[in-house]
Order: sequence, then structure tokens, then C-alpha cells
Amino acid sequence: MQDDVTDGVKAMIEQGIANAERVCIVGASYGGYAALAGAAFTPKLYRCVVSVNGVADLPQMLAYEKDHAGAESNQLAYWREHIGSASDPNVISRSPLRAASQIEIPVMLMHAANDTVVPETQSRAMARELEKLGKKVVYVPLAGEDHWLSRSGTRVQMLKELEKFLAEHLQ
Repeated sequence: MQDDVTDGVKAMIEQGIANAERVCIVGASYGGYAALAGAAFTPKLYRCVVSVNGVADLPQMLAYEKDHAGAESNQLAYWREHIGSASDPNVISRSPLRAASQIEIPVMLMHAANDTVVPETQSRAMARELEKLGKKVVYVPLAGEDHWLSRSGTRVQMLKELEKFLAEHLQ
């Protein structure tokens, strides 16, 4: 799927639909993972990245599912079927957190404090790693909110933060 996103962005640039100097990849939940993966694995394609409630470390996400849903749960079976095992080198290598050194663009991470689908530790760990590497990163906690940003005030907050970040990095 990540290759499809990359191919789509490149096609829009080639056709003149998108300006290569003004492409930011933004996503929430799985889209947040895709945004971080885009920044880590195609670092020259984007000018900035925003992940909202996104997965940054696949093995840690699998461990979270196992701890919270159980080793025999349908949830964990789904993750393993679609992603693989936490010890699989391909899973490990496709984790943006573990490829953070390859990220060359500004990163904004927003995460809901009460997210029970993707734990906030995913974004916090990514922010810490990027800071440790001296990368440009902004972390915005979304207090009292769930994975779906169910409160309209939080959605407005998220959109305002996004707008400010895009204005700064896509002038």
C-alpha cells in the first residue's frame, strides 16, 4: 500500500497536479503510520509529515494488542495476518521509529491521551527518538480524547495545529 501512495504522489507531481516543493503527507491512525513510513522510507518525496494517533513501531503495536486483547484474540490474529509477527525482520524494518534516522523533514505528531486503539506511547516514543537524533519534531498531546477524536473541540484543535504546521513548512 505504501508503494501505491508513493506512486500516486509521484504521478501527481509528474502531471503537474501537485507541486513537488509543497507536498506534505498527513494521516490518522493507519494513515498516521503511512505518513511516518512515507517520511522514513521516501524521505526526498515530502516536505513535511503529520501523524495523528498513528503507529510508529509495529512490533510494539503487536505487543500492545497481545497484552490488551490476549494472545488468542481475533484482534491479534488480524494484526499478525496483515502485518506479520513482531519478530519478523520485515515487520521490524517497516517500523518508522526504527528508521527515524532516515527522516529529513519536519514532523508533527498529535496523539489522543485516552487512545485505546493505538496507545499514545507510539507517538511519544517517535517524538523522543526524533529529538534524540536532532530532527525537527513537534508533539501535540490531545488531552482527554479518544482514538476517533470524538469531541468537536479536539477536532478543531487538531485542524488548527495542522493548519499552522502546514503554513510554516509549505509556505
